[in-house]
Amino acid sequence: MGDIDANRCVLGVDTGGTKTALAAVDGHGRILFSKTISSPSTDEKMMVKALLDLVDWGISESANKGLDVRGIGVGCAGFILRDEGILAESPHVTWSMVPLKRLVGEHAGLPTFLDNDANVAALGERLAGVCRGVDDFVYIAIGTGIGGAVCIGGEVYTGHRGTAGEMGHTIIEPGGPLCDCGNRGCLEAVAAGTALEREAARFMDEDETSILRKMCGGDRGKLTGEMISEAAEGGDQAALEAFDYVAGYLGLGLVNLIHLFDPEMVVLGGGVSHSGHLLLDKIRDVVKERGIPALVEGATIVLSTLGQDAGLVGSAALAWEGIGRLS
Repeated sequence: MGDIDANRCVLGVDTGGTKTALAAVDGHGRILFSKTISSPSTDEKMMVKALLDLVDWGISESANKGLDVRGIGVGCAGFILRDEGILAESPHVTWSMVPLKRLVGEHAGLPTFLDNDANVAALGERLAGVCRGVDDFVYIAIGTGIGGAVCIGGEVYTGHRGTAGEMGHTIIEPGGPLCDCGNRGCLEAVAAGTALEREAARFMDEDETSILRKMCGGDRGKLTGEMISEAAEGGDQAALEAFDYVAGYLGLGLVNLIHLFDPEMVVLGGGVSHSGHLLLDKIRDVVKERGIPALVEGATIVLSTLGQDAGLVGSAALAWEGIGRLS
């Protein structure tokens, strides 16, 4: 990376079904300031307005701090037509075929770049996270849903339309639970945050001693990932069994990815990053047990070091690369 003027920055935007965040980021991947808002995910017009308002705030705040904004990177949960700059569809947000690249760029008057949230998170890990110096890796984001990105030879592989890397919608359990995409048995349906909550509720129902009963007031619909993580940390058997269930499927998913792409590293990120240690040993065991030894033994499975900031840093990396400021 060449020298980058200290007062220059880009805005990175990370938008999903629960929250939308913006950060000013320098060329070394350092967050200078940030703001997070709730996503009005059931209203397309309100989602776009909220995004544009947040960008306006970021530009104004940058000016107040003496920063020169050079571009904007936007990472979105969903299927992105990268060349066209269009968000085609998102399983967790009610918007589709939105020309976000053009809308944001014209509104802000700045070079704007758009990609899938997992793709940009992978860029973030390579710029300022655990994948610095690693050319071949798989990044898998585990939260409400599951997204992913494959970096080959230092470049994120996007496919011919820009939608490659949708690991969450690989079918791993035919006839399994219904996924938000409409299919059954997707990795997302058996291993994402919603699956963790569903299975924790099931194990809680079978275990009268589970602390989860008290935490959710006996209402299984009120169980959250945070509750389950806290209970698991305390040794609650129902919570631990839920993590074990999810980790088992994640391990199978990673076996397939490692067999396909031969990565040097597999990075687990997204909302799971704060509780990933509850999954990691089981995932590694499944990969070792189910993978072909000659194919999986060279892949290191690690947790993201950027955590939930990976999308913000990565969206900024997308913008820096787009305007040609990173080498």
